[in-house]
Amino acid sequence: MNVFLMDMADFLARVLSLYSFFIWIRIFLSWVNPFPREGSLTWYFARLVDPFLNLFRSSRFRVGILDLSPVFAIAVLSLAQSLLKLFSIYGTLRLGWVVSLLLQYVWSYGIQIFLIFAIIIMVVRTISAFSGSFALSRMAALADPLMRKVREVFFNRRLVRDTTLAVTTLAILIVLYIVLSYLISYLAMLSMRIPF
Repeated sequence: MNVFLMDMADFLARVLSLYSFFIWIRIFLSWVNPFPREGSLTWYFARLVDPFLNLFRSSRFRVGILDLSPVFAIAVLSLAQSLLKLFSIYGTLRLGWVVSLLLQYVWSYGIQIFLIFAIIIMVVRTISAFSGSFALSRMAALADPLMRKVREVFFNRRLVRDTTLAVTTLAILIVLYIVLSYLISYLAMLSMRIPF
C-alpha cells in the first residue's frame, strides 16, 4: 500500500510540474496576446490555468501594472510538488522537512523577490540622487516610503542630503538581504533536525 501511495505522489508531483509549465506558457502568451479570441491557443491555456490563477488574483499582489499573483500561484504549486516528491522518495513526511520547505519557499517566492525589487528601485533612486535626473527620480518614486522610514529611524530631526539618504537606504537593504538569506538558511537547516 505504501509503494502505491509513493508512486501516486510521484505521479501527482509530475502533474503539478506540468501544470506549472502551463502557467508559464499562459503568462508568456498573455504578453503576446492579452485579449485572446475564442478557439485560439491563448484562450485554451487561459481556460486551463485561469481558474487556479484567479484564486491568487488580488490588488495586494499588484505593483503598478505588474501582477505578481502568478508567482505566488507557482510557489504554492512548487511547494506542493516538493512535498509530494519527498513523500514519493521516503514514503513519509516529517514536520522538520515541511517547516524547512516552507521557510525556503517564503524566502524564495516572497521576501527575496521583494528585497531584490526594492534594491533595484533603490539603485535607480541612488543614481537619480547623484545625477539629479528628474526622469530617473520619477521612475524610482516607489523608493520614497522606504527612504522616509530610514529618515525617521536614523536621521530623525536632522537635515540630510538626498544622496546620503539614498545610499544609506540602499546599504540597509543590501545588509538586510544578506542577513535574512543566512538566517533563513540556518533556520531551514535547524528545522530539518526536528525528530518527527
